[in-house]
Amino acid sequence: MRDVSATPYARKLLELHLPRYEEIPRIDLYMDQLVGYLQETLAPLYQPDEKIITRSMVNNYVKQGVLAAVSGKKYTRSHVAYLVVICTLKQTFSLAEIDLLIRRQIATFDTRVAYDYYCDAFEAAVQALFGPVPSNPRGLASGADAGDFERDLVLASTAAVAYTLYIKASVAFVQAEASA
Repeated sequence: MRDVSATPYARKLLELHLPRYEEIPRIDLYMDQLVGYLQETLAPLYQPDEKIITRSMVNNYVKQGVLAAVSGKKYTRSHVAYLVVICTLKQTFSLAEIDLLIRRQIATFDTRVAYDYYCDAFEAAVQALFGPVPSNPRGLASGADAGDFERDLVLASTAAVAYTLYIKASVAFVQAEASA
């Protein structure tokens, strides 16, 4: 069996740390700073030829109402958190689906809580698939308590993205084998 977890891309994914809400810069960022921060933070998720985020993408997310408009040309921590989630989920989901998932989470949980939970679930899903002993990402809990459905959505969506990343790593691995 081929070991995708041994590829450079997989190793980058295993080192990925999504910044938790309190780790996001406290100062508001101008567009160029925002794009630079997101490109640096999310680079492990993308192949070298893939676009992570551009000014146009950010403006498009605002125009479509997925991201709140800014005041004074500066982006807040909440904007950064939203964009981290958008940029990770766009690997697998449409913008309309992402918007629905985000709105569902923040209707149920405080933005900070929802965002940090998402980061934990995302990293756990990636670790499960790309770790030394690959396993399935954590399954759905499906309880009856308040917020269980929303937590299940996070677990399922992060697992879906992790599987998408696994497929991309596998394709890159096969391509590297073919060119060797």
